[in-house]
Amino acid sequence: MAEGRILGIAYNVIPVKDVEQAAAWYTKHFGFQVRNKREGYLSLFRENRPILDLIQSDHDSRATFEVNNRKRWVITFFTNDIESLHAVLKSEQVQVGNIADEGKYGKFFVLEDPDGNLFDVWEHHDCELIF
Repeated sequence: MAEGRILGIAYNVIPVKDVEQAAAWYTKHFGFQVRNKREGYLSLFRENRPILDLIQSDHDSRATFEVNNRKRWVITFFTNDIESLHAVLKSEQVQVGNIADEGKYGKFFVLEDPDGNLFDVWEHHDCELIF
């Protein structure tokens, strides 16, 4: 591999109203571990891999945008068992949409965190993802 190339995305930063409350929600529902706590900012990891950084924001902006008056997400998580994950999140009262099976593109559903950040969850067994 050539030197000096982008190798992937290290982590994503999302705005939340309360860093501690948001971190508790993400650790409960996704099993992330909290690291690198600073005032108004912390990192969420899965084992040694950074996933999300939460930053406290008083502004109403969130990790979403709109297309044709429909809210869209900016981050897609991946899973190896979308049906099980969907069922668990739904039983935990997480706001989740229905699972959509898009054939060769995989299966998806959208979820919303308590701060209004939208995320997509994706299952696809023919795509190599680095854990």
